Amino acid sequence: MTDAKRKTGLYWAVTAVSAVALILLTIFLPQGFWLGLPTFFGGLVMAMDWV
Repeated sequence: MTDAKRKTGLYWAVTAVSAVALILLTIFLPQGFWLGLPTFFGGLVMAMDWV
């Protein structure tokens, strides 16, 4: 098995941007909150290297 270099910086950026989007959706369009959850948690899981 080879050790591939993961781009965790990119994944942290995706998580941060989607967290901001989640906050904005919660403030301005509460029913759209659920749309941002998969991207946020997917980015978090990839950034923490849990996959």
